[in-house]
Amino acid sequence: MNIKIRSIINIFTILDGEINILLKNNEYIIVDCFDNLEKINDEYIANNLKITNLNLKQCHTFSCKDEDEFKIDVLYIGVVNANDIKLDNNFIFVPISSCNIKESFLNIGLEYLKKELSIYGNIKKIYNNEFSLPEIQKIFEFILEKKIDRRNFRKKLIKMDIIESLEKIDYNKKGRPAKLYKLKSKDDDFILI
Repeated sequence: MNIKIRSIINIFTILDGEINILLKNNEYIIVDCFDNLEKINDEYIANNLKITNLNLKQCHTFSCKDEDEFKIDVLYIGVVNANDIKLDNNFIFVPISSCNIKESFLNIGLEYLKKELSIYGNIKKIYNNEFSLPEIQKIFEFILEKKIDRRNFRKKLIKMDIIESLEKIDYNKKGRPAKLYKLKSKDDDFILI
């Protein structure tokens, strides 16, 4: 009986205030593994996405048996700033709200992502430049799975001392112009929520 081992790689980012997943030809990034999983994943990401030091986290293992083959799929997730990736025509970020790919990989990846996004360092990876409060509020609402009052959210971020105003206004988004902020540099990683 043959054994087939594959990595399923979910790379998430935020674009236009919405969580996106990186797909290759409108499918998951799937890497056949014949050696050390982490090494193969790192090489694939470095060669195809030109990213080094992407911190992929293993979050789930699936297995099934076909007629003459035993398959093991290992699900990994990572978070990136979309500006750090140079994509070719095969790769595209797709909003999760419009994905039509196998749901089990996506749902398990999203549950794990919620835990990862509650860590300050991972939010900082995605928002390493500037953002409006409504943009980052959407992420917190995704993590908490509930609506957050806009005024209380702003007060909480200020009280946590994790944002600073850039004294800039973004006029390019739909709706009212929004004040822009950036995350402060912190030496330690901590849980936001």
